[in-house]
Amino acid sequence: MSWPKNNPDLEKPRTATKQGISAVPKDIFLGFKFALKHFLAYFLAMLGIVILTVIMLLVVLLFVVVPLILFVGIPVFVYWITSFSIQVGTLEGTILIAIILLFVLPILGPFFVALGSLYGMSREIIESETTTAESAFSWYKKRALSLAGGGAIHFLISLAPFIFAIWIIFTTAVTGPSNDTLRVIFHLGVIWIILTNGMLSLTFPGIIDGLSAASAAKLSVRQCCRSPGRVLGAWSFYALLIGLPIITILEDPMFELFQIIPSAYLEPYTAIIFLLILFVILPAMTITFSRIYLILTAQDDAVYDNDDNVHSSMISEDEYTEPTD
Repeated sequence: MSWPKNNPDLEKPRTATKQGISAVPKDIFLGFKFALKHFLAYFLAMLGIVILTVIMLLVVLLFVVVPLILFVGIPVFVYWITSFSIQVGTLEGTILIAIILLFVLPILGPFFVALGSLYGMSREIIESETTTAESAFSWYKKRALSLAGGGAIHFLISLAPFIFAIWIIFTTAVTGPSNDTLRVIFHLGVIWIILTNGMLSLTFPGIIDGLSAASAAKLSVRQCCRSPGRVLGAWSFYALLIGLPIITILEDPMFELFQIIPSAYLEPYTAIIFLLILFVILPAMTITFSRIYLILTAQDDAVYDNDDNVHSSMISEDEYTEPTD
């Protein structure tokens, strides 16, 4: 005869899923894993989106330049362009870069929409393990204005200090900074751009989730403050992976502090590097941050315990981030 136990064995505790910066390697690994697994879908989507983006850029230029020429006339328009080129030619470094970027902001809208549509594909991969190239165009259509707005927020916040500096220089008698000062300002500016865009790195996943551009940006900053190691850790990895080869290939004296790899080693592979960034690294980045967004935002809706109930459908983190092949 067996007697019932008064103290039944306690259930074996589950192993807690890593959080914070310790979770970054897994986030990145899964990003590349699914980017490669769905390479064909991303390749076709990116190819189509690049073509569509070029067409949109031409349309934007057409609607900006042609009416301006008709309004002021070709001689005046040419005079404006010549005068502006002369004025810009006297500038150097950070100020020159900031002015150029400020004027190209209107034509960057289609690019932001194209990049944002990849986050829609990534969301589908994380939730259902599948996606198609057509999905990118569907998200392109459904979230175009919000994605462009999200990109504009990234752009304007990144350039805010430079725009302020331009305003000070052109509206006061302050003389322009020396070349040595420009180098310091430029390096601080690069750090500012990396940091602010890292804090805004969950903006596009938020827009795909149905938020407005402003709301998604606020949520991104809040989630980054809650889990800075995970968000900024992943962002720093991709910023280095994409930025260092590009800066090295540019071989500009302003970037020499960041030129760790000799340009001679990378220049023969410029085309390959560009294709890898476009068709592998960018898709992997969108998957990584879509995953981080889903995990972190779920903490707002439920207690995040060791069971990892981090999705609205109550699928655990491991179940929806490591589906079987």
